[in-house]
Amino acid sequence: MKKILLFIGIPLLLLIGVFLYENSYNMKESTKIIHATSTPLNAFIAKPNHGTKQQGLVVFVHGDGPMDATQDGGYKPLMEKFAESGYTSISWDKPGIGKSQGNWLNQSMDDRATEVNDVITWAKQHPNINTDKIVLWGSSQAGWVIPKVMASGEHKFALTILASPAINWIEQGQFNTQQELQNEGKTAQQIKTTTKKDQEILTLLNNNSSYSAYQKIAPKENPMTKDRWQFVQKNYLSDATADLKKITTPVLLLLAEKDRNVDIQDTKQVYTQTIPKKLLTTVTIKNTQHAMLNPQIANSKWLTTLTAIMAPKDQLLDKDYLNICQKSLNQLNKNKD
Repeated sequence: MKKILLFIGIPLLLLIGVFLYENSYNMKESTKIIHATSTPLNAFIAKPNHGTKQQGLVVFVHGDGPMDATQDGGYKPLMEKFAESGYTSISWDKPGIGKSQGNWLNQSMDDRATEVNDVITWAKQHPNINTDKIVLWGSSQAGWVIPKVMASGEHKFALTILASPAINWIEQGQFNTQQELQNEGKTAQQIKTTTKKDQEILTLLNNNSSYSAYQKIAPKENPMTKDRWQFVQKNYLSDATADLKKITTPVLLLLAEKDRNVDIQDTKQVYTQTIPKKLLTTVTIKNTQHAMLNPQIANSKWLTTLTAIMAPKDQLLDKDYLNICQKSLNQLNKNKD
């Protein structure tokens, strides 16, 4: 009986030990309700541990979807890297998610940019947050938000890190649809049918049609809710080009080699044409997909979920991606103010 208990107990203890290590981060975590915005936001703050010199602040800007402050913990491996480099990270539950009030689906990209600026203003007034160097980090849909924040001129930024941003909302949607259908092995006819349906929906959007009009032609699988329809109506004409032309601070553009959501060649071309060469650094992360997950788990939902629970610290995100992000801040620390 003792041997059986040992046989079961030792692996179990090892498993618990791995879980505790992988979910314990080298940073000081706290939460704070920020009232400086149009709606109270529940913010998550990750500060460097005692003994690490504070260098500045990284403001996280979400992509699409109902995200909480840490993206269910998915941001924490990156936040830890930033904390080790001396940077406090701040992120927040989207309006209506977690403890934040409001409804994120009521927001335009301009609203989201205003929200980011308001959080930065709050951080500057907080005595225990170093804002000498402010860095913006954002992924995916943040590619329409962050350029607006930078173009507004409300705050000065030391660096912007953009991961997998798109340029044009409509073109991004069309590209993603084509890529996903091809990946699923759909026939040419099936792709044509879906594309036709998307064009019908685009026509409704162009005509500012009602939700009931959309419902008449909506796909049977995963149709948009009324709130989502209104969100798309507000934002489907988003294009980052004009705001990118106004950028005057350094940008680190990170592209995923196997991105099926965003046409990385289009993104790279527009960024190269609109941002001065001396301000733009572009890196393509090999073998990675849109979310910059570890390529070994990215194609399996259950493996991704299991890793997010059991080993997020070392196995969830692509290591090259993490290292490049951290090195960019380390280099920032070496630069003269």
